[in-house]
Amino acid sequence: MAAGIVTESFYSKVERGVHAIDADVLIQILTAHHFDVTTFFAQITNQQSTEPYFDLAGKITYAQNNKDLQTLDKIEQTIENRGGGPAMA
Repeated sequence: MAAGIVTESFYSKVERGVHAIDADVLIQILTAHHFDVTTFFAQITNQQSTEPYFDLAGKITYAQNNKDLQTLDKIEQTIENRGGGPAMA
C-alpha cells in the first residue's frame, strides 16, 4: 500500500496503531493509488451523512492491492447485509 513511500516496518506499525502517518505521507499514498485527495478529505468530513460505504472503500482498495479475495468476499457480505443489494463486479 505504501511501498516506496514508507518502509514496510513503519507501515506495519501504522496498521497496529504504534505510529501515525502525517498529512504529507497520506497524500503521497493517496496519490500513488490514484485517489482524488480533495474528494478523499471531503468524504471523511461528510462520511456519516453522505457516504455510508466510505469506511469500506479503504478496506476494498487494500484487499484489491493484496489480491485478498477472502476479505473482498467478506466486504461484499457486509454490503449486502447493510441492504446494498448484490455487489457489482
